[in-house]
Amino acid sequence: MKRSFFSLILSFIATIAFAQELSTAQWEKNNITVDGSAADWNHSLKHYDNNTRLFFDFKNDSNDLYLCLQTKDEIAEEKIIRSGMKIILSNKINGKHKAVINFPLAIKHSSTAVQHDEETAQEGGTGYPGRHKAFGANDSMEVKGFADKNGLIPANDISGIHAAMGRDSSNALTIEMAIPFKEMFGNDYQEKDLSKEISLDVIINAMPAGSQNRGSGYAHGGGRGSGRMGGGYGHGGMHGSRGAGEQNEADDATQQTGFDRMAMFQKSELKEKLQLATPL
Repeated sequence: MKRSFFSLILSFIATIAFAQELSTAQWEKNNITVDGSAADWNHSLKHYDNNTRLFFDFKNDSNDLYLCLQTKDEIAEEKIIRSGMKIILSNKINGKHKAVINFPLAIKHSSTAVQHDEETAQEGGTGYPGRHKAFGANDSMEVKGFADKNGLIPANDISGIHAAMGRDSSNALTIEMAIPFKEMFGNDYQEKDLSKEISLDVIINAMPAGSQNRGSGYAHGGGRGSGRMGGGYGHGGMHGSRGAGEQNEADDATQQTGFDRMAMFQKSELKEKLQLATPL
């Protein structure tokens, strides 16, 4: 009985400690160019989330919050490009407030693209013509809950909220965003408001159930020529973020777990509490 009570107290203390933990942004001295590349982040993102298979990092200056998300995982990449991703930013400045960014937007597949995928998959490849077209097609983003910008807006308009997606030489898919504080908090926000925490929620949408029989090398058990395999989404994997330095361990676990095709048809989610940086 005493042991059970003691265990309950320890669990309660651990829960409180976890709830109070914040990830602190890095102050950005120079302007970040939002171009779908991690070059401005020294090609290294500090955080890793096992549930979404995303590396991520964030910085801020006196005007903007910058987000960078990156993955080399095939399942995560396929879901992001085909089904889209949602970023939710919540804060308690001037009352509880939530703003949403949908980027990239989901691809609408034509019957021709699906047929091409099936033919490529039967030959042992992965194809995905729609995926490669997505980089040129994702010139728009859908936003709501912001001060001025709402609805479908250009993704590359640097005068406000803007984003970009790209792939580098290591085949990593990178998504960058810049969100002005005046859009997130309103024009009348004060400097002291920036000390309040921000809740970040990143949702990778699930592939539609009807797409299980479409031409996907993943659905047929195939993979890219790199030999990398994905898995572990929502099946007892570690939830929340951890240091990016543990990626080798994650890769080993991925290889051992094998390919989990059902992960493509499940939503995956990253949750993090952010603390903005102050000028150095």
